[in-house]
Amino acid sequence: MSGSWSGPTPAAVDVDVEGPLLSDGYLEDRAYQRQLAATACGANTLVCLPTGLGKTAVSLLVTAARLHELDQGKALLLAPTKPLTRQHASFYREALEIPDDHICVFTGDTAPADRAALWESARVVMATPQVVENDLVGNRISLADVVHCTFDECHRATGEYAYNYIAERYHTDAGDPLVTAMSASPGGDTEDILTVCQNLGVDTVDVMTEDDADVDSYTHETDVTWEKIELPDALLEIRDGLNEVISDRLGKLKS
Repeated sequence: MSGSWSGPTPAAVDVDVEGPLLSDGYLEDRAYQRQLAATACGANTLVCLPTGLGKTAVSLLVTAARLHELDQGKALLLAPTKPLTRQHASFYREALEIPDDHICVFTGDTAPADRAALWESARVVMATPQVVENDLVGNRISLADVVHCTFDECHRATGEYAYNYIAERYHTDAGDPLVTAMSASPGGDTEDILTVCQNLGVDTVDVMTEDDADVDSYTHETDVTWEKIELPDALLEIRDGLNEVISDRLGKLKS
């Protein structure tokens, strides 16, 4: 599979959960995560893994390897929401032997001038894509020394979504770029997946499912029980109002 950018392929490296920059004993040693990370260390990779099986740990292993290998660089992890960026930052601060204040969160809540200053000293930045896009357009940050860029929930990389602009700038501006794209469901069909790969400059897809032998022992049967509940009057009023608006719109479209 070919992306829209070409360049030198990063060398594959051995991945170890007790490797450099990793906190001792924090990460559980899962063979499938090490296997996915080894692939992602060697190529711009779309990692497909079911929800709850540790896609973020895979990206973290790649980040640790790259920051150790290329000592002067920094890593960027993009996630679509503020809660996700904070969740990732908390995990990275626990799992990496990097000072907490060098793992920064960039959202719209952080003033642009503060982001520019923090960017200079950060080793790892977690950010929402709109903020990074704005900072790139405003020349407040540079991706030149970003040695690993992760796109979480990469299936969003379609149309005018900010991931696409950032990926294009990253492949153009970075001295030694490496992309890890992550999703539990990258697209509805092959064409959708190819679009995401092209938009992010990804040339390798590595998929693991709950049926893979290395993954199976970490999955659990899910029992779903449906229960009907009575909605309170306030919610019923909101529901009825929304239904009325939808009905009016549909009526106009049909007329």
